[in-house]
Amino acid sequence: MFYGSHHISTAHKGLAAIGCVALIATASAACGTVQQVGAAVKVQNAVDKLGEQKAVTATVSFDATEDQIWAAMKGEDDFTKDDAKMLAGLHARLGLSSDKALKDTAAVKDAKDAGSDASSFSFQLSSDAEGKQNLVEVRSIGKKVYLRADIKALSALGGKDGDKSLEGLLPPADEIPSSLGVVKDALEGKWVSIDPAAFSDLAKTLGGDKGQGKSPLPDASSFDAKTQQQLVDAVKNAMAHNAKFTDKGSDQGVDHVTMTVPGAQAAKELAKGLAPLEKQIPGFKVQDLNKVPAKDFTVDLSIKDGMLSGISVDMTQFNKKPQGKLPLVIGLNGGSAPVTAPTGAKAFTPQDIMGLFMLGAQNLKGLGA
Repeated sequence: MFYGSHHISTAHKGLAAIGCVALIATASAACGTVQQVGAAVKVQNAVDKLGEQKAVTATVSFDATEDQIWAAMKGEDDFTKDDAKMLAGLHARLGLSSDKALKDTAAVKDAKDAGSDASSFSFQLSSDAEGKQNLVEVRSIGKKVYLRADIKALSALGGKDGDKSLEGLLPPADEIPSSLGVVKDALEGKWVSIDPAAFSDLAKTLGGDKGQGKSPLPDASSFDAKTQQQLVDAVKNAMAHNAKFTDKGSDQGVDHVTMTVPGAQAAKELAKGLAPLEKQIPGFKVQDLNKVPAKDFTVDLSIKDGMLSGISVDMTQFNKKPQGKLPLVIGLNGGSAPVTAPTGAKAFTPQDIMGLFMLGAQNLKGLGA
């Protein structure tokens, strides 16, 4: 892999933290009981208003320079300056849109009904705040997935000492035969479209008579609406009697509320609720929640025009030895433009990926591997 084992670990931890922060902040806010008043009600209403939108865009990044990240993280799990540089430049953008209010999309009962839900999803990872230096982008619309990636830029994420085996495995785009034109497009960072069902059929075939093959692409049945609801319910139950909200006043038209959660106590309840879903959440292990220290963790929530507009958390809270501050900021834009399909994307089929593997094998042979 182009990250190398250390960078894979770093990436997994970062993604897990981002997902955890977003989920806890929104789900715990939405679980306010009638006994909660003031700040809790304000957050509850702000989350409800966000859910009434048909499209929401979230931006995720660290509000810190390379030097600030290094100062806050050095000494943590072999964290390096290359890691600090990588995290300082990375910006993620997630989009979700539907033909109805997003809060109503959870009404889907099972995976069979999921196909009738006209919701779309997008994810973009870039090395600049504007999203012009695209690293990888994925859009899921209807029954198709669209993607594009800058292989060379992704391979360089590990820094000068990073493992670039992925780039070395693939042949140069100008050496791709015309019969694999869509592969050439993919290697050049152009949009391609994929039918997940076709790859699922291929995976079943490769899995033999028992049909144990799994598609390399996301499968709605493994993380369907029912599973998503179980996930949210587990967080709600864990936070319902633990999270406390404090009004921090307003600044330039933005209301600020701090959510405080007792770590160990909430983690224990969360582990119980998430245990049945452990295999369905990538990179998650229930036993990891037992390592959460017995101290309070805080998340800052921003509300603009009555709608949840931002989440900020100091990631050094989760360090073994906190030093400095490292704010991870999630910006939320309700009522944003819907996720749409890119133009000019060519279909990438299982036959194309088999051809790519064959070219990669020939390339390795030529390198004397």
